[in-house]
Amino acid sequence: MQDLSLHLMDIIENSITAEATFIDVVIERNEVDNYLKFIITDNGYGMDAKDIDKAVNPFYTSKAQRKIKVGLGIPLFKQNAEFCNGFFILESKKNIGTKITVQFELNNIDRMPLGNIGDTMLTSIIGHPNVNFRFELICKNKNVKMSKFVVNTEEIKNELGDVPINYPDVVQYLDELINEGIKKTYMEEH
Repeated sequence: MQDLSLHLMDIIENSITAEATFIDVVIERNEVDNYLKFIITDNGYGMDAKDIDKAVNPFYTSKAQRKIKVGLGIPLFKQNAEFCNGFFILESKKNIGTKITVQFELNNIDRMPLGNIGDTMLTSIIGHPNVNFRFELICKNKNVKMSKFVVNTEEIKNELGDVPINYPDVVQYLDELINEGIKKTYMEEH
């Protein structure tokens, strides 16, 4: 993976595979305490303790159709966090859901760039119109006390009524909304 937004996309796709109907993503950039944190929670079918151990093993995948049994998404996300003086926590309960918390030292020279988080958000929303997403971006920096942006597709779908969330005019609106939120929360990295 080239950036953290691609790791996020991988975790979201894992949630979709686990039949999640709701995915909550919090991304917090804290320049005061020097960390970048992701918290991804879903209501998919979850895992027991044995499956959690397997999920962090790079030589395991739950995809039966693969000839080569390798699943690198979660192990690489974990490894990248640990290389950057961070941590990775995977919590899950069978038939309830999964929560992943990943934290990186923000100014660590080995930390991957955040990447295009807006495209990851938009692609997730329009690519999975039957899933409800809540994305929350939080920034705390030395110049601004705290800025926050939330997009909740369940609320947007209620406002839209019969208009699909992946209708072209809605996609354009979502793209503009997400980009404004990214600017407001200083999630762009240069």
